[in-house]
Amino acid sequence: MSRLNPLNHGIANIHAAALLLGAAGLLSRILGMLRDRLLASQFGAGRELDIYYAAFQIPDFLYVLFLLGAASSAILPLFQETLARDPEEARSFVSQLATLFFIGAAGMAIAAFFLAPFLMRALVPGFSESERIATVTLTRIMLLSPIFFGISGILSSVVESFQRFFAYALSSILYNLGIMVGIVAFLPVFGFAGLGIGVAFGALLNFLVLFFPVRTLGFAPMPVWGKMQKNVKRVLFISLPRVLSVSLSQLTLMALVALGSVLAPGSISVFALAQNLYFVPIGIFGTSYAVPLFPRLNRAAIEKEGELFFREFFFGMRAILFWVIPSVALFLVLRAHIVRVGLGGGIFSWEDTRLTAAMLAVLICGLGAGSILLLLIKGFYAIGETWAPFFINIGASLMSIASAFSLVRLMGTDAPLAGVISGLLRVGDLASAQVLGLGIGYAIGVLANGIGLYFVLMARARKKFGGTHPQFPWTALLKIGIAALGAGVVTYGVRVSFSETLPLITFFQVFLQGALSGLAGMGTYFAILLLLKSEDVAAFLHSLQKRLLKIKVLPKGWSGEEIK
Repeated sequence: MSRLNPLNHGIANIHAAALLLGAAGLLSRILGMLRDRLLASQFGAGRELDIYYAAFQIPDFLYVLFLLGAASSAILPLFQETLARDPEEARSFVSQLATLFFIGAAGMAIAAFFLAPFLMRALVPGFSESERIATVTLTRIMLLSPIFFGISGILSSVVESFQRFFAYALSSILYNLGIMVGIVAFLPVFGFAGLGIGVAFGALLNFLVLFFPVRTLGFAPMPVWGKMQKNVKRVLFISLPRVLSVSLSQLTLMALVALGSVLAPGSISVFALAQNLYFVPIGIFGTSYAVPLFPRLNRAAIEKEGELFFREFFFGMRAILFWVIPSVALFLVLRAHIVRVGLGGGIFSWEDTRLTAAMLAVLICGLGAGSILLLLIKGFYAIGETWAPFFINIGASLMSIASAFSLVRLMGTDAPLAGVISGLLRVGDLASAQVLGLGIGYAIGVLANGIGLYFVLMARARKKFGGTHPQFPWTALLKIGIAALGAGVVTYGVRVSFSETLPLITFFQVFLQGALSGLAGMGTYFAILLLLKSEDVAAFLHSLQKRLLKIKVLPKGWSGEEIK
């Protein structure tokens, strides 16, 4: 029976794994957009939706605190090392970690349950007393999610090690489905609290889809008491800087949300909704390559194969940017279409659409750096450098918060720069345009983080491996940039040409105009790359021809090691 279960199938081909994770990421993001559309049409960009997104702050911080963002980076290398030495010890390793994190997460969730009313005074200072009470209620329900996610983070390391990427891919899809059940089924029955129940239900589904294949593999965690394994202590030590680093990112978001709470009602919603759209290409392309590449980067580092490490890393970075850079161009040109199709409907007004589209535009400016952040972090962990990302993130977080505070104040004045920004984004007539300072500050932090991580990683990796190693093909990136610019110009031209013949009145018309313009842009992107004789597009077309799973030969510049 297990042979017929896709949850138990391993995927060794890096392109096949990336295709699966990319497809799952696309489906998850589509569901996420549908989830946000349901929320936006139900509540609009107003205070109720502000309350919903503000309620995530404490649960998300606990999520980070218990390695949920860093679990595989810290656990996977030690699990692989222990598994190679003694499978029974590896089982004990998983059980001890799960027991430890369950107790820790449950304890912190209980403490947060009682402290939530006091914490909310600092987290949403602009909310009224009744709004804070509603936020506390939702927060308390959502505190179940970090407990489930805490164990899921450990289980994900096991499924990644055995290349069970189908289960890994399905987990985020089920999480979004659970939230949608909350909106459609629980909200009418339980009222506003139903949204929190949906979040907890989605986290439970996320846990279950990872638990079953792990149990089939023989690594289902069981309560374990006694002396702590050496590798468990190593996980705590190794993960500490990553936890601190991701905690800084979460604290940065909390600071931005706190700032948003004192602005016009709906400011937090606009920021959160645009940020969710911003993460769509990151989830589809960034994660789909970073996740399956991490075990390979780790093995290359263990075997001291510097050339292989750089080749694998540059392959992932190049593949991600191949898709993300044209996405930047298309998102900038079609931002209003994307927001209207993804969120428009119900009481989500045209003013809400314009402001969210403007927020999306400023966030997209940091997309290139944001898309490779996960891969950069995986690279640091593979070579055993865990503190460098933390110190880099300190600077990026401080820069983000300081920029956001300054720009929010600037956007609330008649300063010429504020007028230029509002005019470029076509929201000069909206009083709530002040919120754009949050997005610009966030994008500045992402850019600083990505640039800093890249150059420090390159320096540390070259020092670790010594000798001469491959360099990133900047010429190839220049070709991608030129093609993306051409794609943006054509997309804009096609979009404008439809303004008379295909007016933006119905959902279908908005979708059709955006889709045709985007397709024209992507066609231009590939055509320009072909004219420039880009190895990237040749490799992509070759992959399609061989249907990904049957690749045996790649064009010049792409090694066979990248497809094993």
